[in-house]
Amino acid sequence: MPILTNIFYIISVSLMIPVMLALLFGLVYTLYLSGITVHEFIARMKSKSQRKKFAEALENKDATVSVFDGSGNFEKTLNLILTRSDDSLLINKKIADLESAWRTELQKIADLTKYGPAIGLMGTLIPLGPALVGLAEGDLVTLSNQMVIAFSTTAVGVLISLIALAINSAKKGWYRDDSILLNFAAERLSATQTSKETA
Repeated sequence: MPILTNIFYIISVSLMIPVMLALLFGLVYTLYLSGITVHEFIARMKSKSQRKKFAEALENKDATVSVFDGSGNFEKTLNLILTRSDDSLLINKKIADLESAWRTELQKIADLTKYGPAIGLMGTLIPLGPALVGLAEGDLVTLSNQMVIAFSTTAVGVLISLIALAINSAKKGWYRDDSILLNFAAERLSATQTSKETA
C-alpha cells in the first residue's frame, strides 16, 4: 500500500509544472482573445451607423443598398449577397459556412470557461500533498510556499474562466445579430431578384 501511495504522490507532484504552464498559456491566450475582442468592438462601433442604414434600406426595399465597407468575413459575405443575389445556393452555403465558423470559435472560447477552473483546481490540490508533509514535519516555509501556489493557481484559473465568459457572451450577441442581418439580406434581395425576373 505505501508503494502505491508513493506512486500516486510522485505522479501528482510531477503534474505541477505542466499544470502551471497550462494555466500560463491559458491566461496569455485569453488576454490575446481580449485584445482581438476589443479591436472588434471598436470596429463595430465605427460601423454601427452604416449597419443601421443598411438594415433600414433592406426593410424599406430601398434599391440604393450599397456595398458594405470592411474586409472581414461578415462584410465579404454581405457584399456577396448584394452582388450575387441571383445565386441563392451559393449565398446559403456562404452563410452556413460563416455561421459554422462562428460556432466553432464560440465553442473554443466556451471551453476555456471550463478548462480554466478545472486546471486551476488541479493546481490547488497538487500542492496540498507537499503542504501537509511540511506541516507534519513542522516545516512552515514549505507549507506556506505550497499554499501560496495552491491559492494562486485557483485565482488564475477563475480569472481565465471569467475573461473567457465575458468574451463568449459578447461575441455570441454580435454573431447572433450578424446572422439575422445576413439571412434577412439574403431573403430580401432574393425576393427582389425574383420579382424582377417575373416582371
